[in-house]
Amino acid sequence: MSQPTDAFSVSRLLMVLVPVIAVALAVQYMLPSYEKTAQAQFEADMLEKLLKFKPESIKATQPVAFKDADGDLLTDFPEDDATVKPEKLVFSYVGPAEESEAEAATWDDLVKALGEATGLPVEYKHYKSTNEQIAALASGELHIVGLNTGSVPMAVEVAGFHPICTLGREDGSFGYTMKLLARSKDGVAEPKDLKGKEIAFTTPDSNSGCKAAVDYLMNDENLLPERDYKWGFTFSHDTSVKELIAGEHDAVPVASDLLAKMIDDGEVSDADFKVIYESERFPPAAIGYAHNLSPELREQITRALLEFNWEGTSVAGKYGPSGASRFVPVNYKNDWANIRRINSAVKPKS
Repeated sequence: MSQPTDAFSVSRLLMVLVPVIAVALAVQYMLPSYEKTAQAQFEADMLEKLLKFKPESIKATQPVAFKDADGDLLTDFPEDDATVKPEKLVFSYVGPAEESEAEAATWDDLVKALGEATGLPVEYKHYKSTNEQIAALASGELHIVGLNTGSVPMAVEVAGFHPICTLGREDGSFGYTMKLLARSKDGVAEPKDLKGKEIAFTTPDSNSGCKAAVDYLMNDENLLPERDYKWGFTFSHDTSVKELIAGEHDAVPVASDLLAKMIDDGEVSDADFKVIYESERFPPAAIGYAHNLSPELREQITRALLEFNWEGTSVAGKYGPSGASRFVPVNYKNDWANIRRINSAVKPKS
């Protein structure tokens, strides 16, 4: 005699449902963990995609062995018998510059002063990227260099860079802010309005043009690249501002001193944009030297930089409109503390 159909059906149904229910309960229990992990991975992927600044050319050289016995966060100087005194010094400032000849002319007076102070020929060399500058410093090809604020910690850690001074004012003060700009006539009134919009950064290694803005938007506004806004690169502060005004982007972060220079030069009008956020002050680009130069050369270079008279020079002609009037000494440990914090905050998690 066959089993009743309903009994058979219930039995088979239970055999199917029990595992399904168990799996469902397990998924329900584990889902928050999976979602959290997936979200963390998503954020890391997007930040890595945005902020990736892999120094491939630096990896191709032998990085400087970082040793810091005195706790100043700078690579220790080698013993005197291990230092070098090149037959010619090479100087470079912030790359990339769109017009290398014009940039070289800007530093002509300083190059001459460095030559007079050291008794050595000094050559200005143009590099296409900050990455190439740092690699050249690490390999011994470059000896004196000016680097943008955000890349200074990398240069210190992998190339033995020693920052000496920055572009400052007559009273010894220095610094700039990151300004997040939107068009005057657009509906973006504050940073939270950028959700769903498009932001153009300058370069991944730039503090004011990228890192400081990403850090602020991520930690203060809970806005993440790609999840909450589209993004791209313009590769210069000037281009960012001009493309914003032309309607190509919804917002751009730029350095306040470079923006002031653009306004002073008549390139843009402050009526064309509005500042929707302004950061704390950061140190500007730093000029310094390779850690393995001889003590005599280090002293001569330092003196030449700090005693350089800007009046009537090509340096003043370019940077005077932004408010700078002389080179001011810096302390890497103190002056770059906030930059190191931002670098750590936006560094992709492994």
